[in-house]
Amino acid sequence: MIELLVYVVGIFLAFYMAWCLGANDAANPTECAVGAGVVSMKKALLLFVIFVAIGGILLGPFVMKTVDRGIIPREELDTDVVVAGSFSAVLAACLWVTFSSWAGIPVSTTHSTIGGVLGFGVVACFSYINWGKLAMVVISMVASPLLSIFVAWGLFHLFQRYFKKPRSERSNLMMIYILIFFLSFGTLVSVFKEVLKWGAFLSISSSLIASLGFSAVVVFALKKTHGKFEAEKSLGYLLIIALCFSAFAFGANDMANSTGVFVTPTQKLTGGTPTGTVMFLLAALGALGIAVGGFTWGYRVIMTSAYRITRLDPLSGAAAEYSNALTVFLFTVVPTFLVGFGIPISTTHSSIGSIIGVGLAMRGMAGVSRQTTSRILIFWALTIPAAALISGSVYWLLSWVMGI
Repeated sequence: MIELLVYVVGIFLAFYMAWCLGANDAANPTECAVGAGVVSMKKALLLFVIFVAIGGILLGPFVMKTVDRGIIPREELDTDVVVAGSFSAVLAACLWVTFSSWAGIPVSTTHSTIGGVLGFGVVACFSYINWGKLAMVVISMVASPLLSIFVAWGLFHLFQRYFKKPRSERSNLMMIYILIFFLSFGTLVSVFKEVLKWGAFLSISSSLIASLGFSAVVVFALKKTHGKFEAEKSLGYLLIIALCFSAFAFGANDMANSTGVFVTPTQKLTGGTPTGTVMFLLAALGALGIAVGGFTWGYRVIMTSAYRITRLDPLSGAAAEYSNALTVFLFTVVPTFLVGFGIPISTTHSSIGSIIGVGLAMRGMAGVSRQTTSRILIFWALTIPAAALISGSVYWLLSWVMGI
């Protein structure tokens, strides 16, 4: 069957898209730590790969539901239309992200994927497009960078005020402990309640106990390994923790961009494999592709984001990274509890918005490179229409070949 052949090729394209995610979006969690000189690019990429895999496999299915079925109700379409549409959407997104990565410009793989889905939907099933869900995604596209700028600006001044005065080692360790506790608590509640399907009381109590113990172990290990914690060292560890959490949030939100469109086709062609099993296997495939992409072309976009938008130091880098991580995590998890699915936002827009925010906080408009920012904004504006045009064209050609 020709639709099976197209599906198999599409799975290879899903891996290609995961590679694109690693190549272009590896900058999002790593750029601040690298730009601030806290860790080398190689070590940052290694941490990125580890925590992206954890986040994508544990929480990635939240957003897969939105990308797979939120914009277009695929269950109501014929199998050959779904397969050809998935192929077209992923190919369009891949081509645009690859071109942008080659140019060293951070673009949104989320926007590229949604543009691809929208492009084939306009050609194949215009009346089926869920404009309400699409409007929600568009609102998040605008809200996420604005929120990141605001949060980054506020965190920069908060961190600056805290570290302006000499702090005792106990205060620095306590700050790191509290930070790790809240991040791990929020993550574990999400995993226990949404992945393991535990009750609210059991999820919260188990998360509380586990987070208290985990935070204590991490702080003890840091103290034992690295000795006295002065302000500069504390900022460095704050930034590394932010990198790990941001990579985790990135994996949870963006894994769907490479594999989400293949959930329904996989179930249809395998005769009804359980959704949870399908999403887990696709998330593992996506994690592998992201790792390969990060270690091959990841440096191209990292150089732009880390060094050419504003000058980062450990304090501004920590503020920007926490702003990005919190924004992405909130858009992924909070809507899941409220409406049943995560909102796929642009981690790239959120990340760049955070860097712009600390640049403005440090030096005003002079703290942000207009030339680099303008180039990025042009690519952002072209992303959805370019992906939609490519996707619609590919689907039209495939429908002619397949006789759809």
